[in-house]
Amino acid sequence: MNKKIISVIAATLLILDFCLPYPSRCEEQGVKPAVPPEASKDYVLSPNDTLAISVYGEEDLSATVRVSGDGAISYPLLGNIKVAGLTVKGLEDLLTRLLAEDYLVAPQVNVLVKEYARISVIGEVYQPGSYELKENTTLTKAIALAGGFKETANTSKVKIIRDEQGQKETTEVDVSQILEKSAPDVTLKGGDTVVVGEYGKVYLMGQVMKPGVYSLTKGLSVIGLLTLAGGFTPTASPDGTRVIRVEDGKKKVIRVPAGEILKGADASKNVLLEPDDTVVVPESFF
Repeated sequence: MNKKIISVIAATLLILDFCLPYPSRCEEQGVKPAVPPEASKDYVLSPNDTLAISVYGEEDLSATVRVSGDGAISYPLLGNIKVAGLTVKGLEDLLTRLLAEDYLVAPQVNVLVKEYARISVIGEVYQPGSYELKENTTLTKAIALAGGFKETANTSKVKIIRDEQGQKETTEVDVSQILEKSAPDVTLKGGDTVVVGEYGKVYLMGQVMKPGVYSLTKGLSVIGLLTLAGGFTPTASPDGTRVIRVEDGKKKVIRVPAGEILKGADASKNVLLEPDDTVVVPESFF
């Protein structure tokens, strides 16, 4: 490689090293800075974020700090500063103002997020686990990161567990309304745990091929459950099928003529199941 090319590369690297942390310095030199997308400066800081803070020309003020559980950082000269809820740009402006008041003339402060706080998504999603909280992650984005809802998920009762000043607070959210645009999405904070519960269980007893406990999916009917169970045994009485349901502490029995429905009779007699329903298929005595 000839000396001219080496010189050009070296000059380019020097400019980048000079400009990237402090775009205003590039402007002074007539150089257009290469900066991260502006959206990164709009990120709202959360507990457990790790930040790299630097001040041009002041090596003693360069620090890597973690936002504490109560949303504060400890920074040289300034002590404890509440930062959770500020954007990255907001923190840069705050530190610039505080340092300019008593310590420095026209300080140039740069803040980068080195490690994002994490959230957890557990329950009825395809990829439960821990995920980085990037760029103001919302509840629906977190569920998408976790692979989306399983068919057994109860989307109307998703829980967000949050630590607020040492106290666990649980909020229940109807994600179905968010997806239908009838309710706003929820912005998550570092340390949040999203719990997606099951829609429920139903119980199938009697003369079917696979009696037992089944996970309830939204829209599952008696006929759908019987299909999952492999159908009737030879000794079953399909038209004697009934649903036992408890409402307000009282037992209610709903007859479902499954045999007639399967033969093409009135499908409106098919019953949609609810959590904790018990379906019983009796034995035929003829």
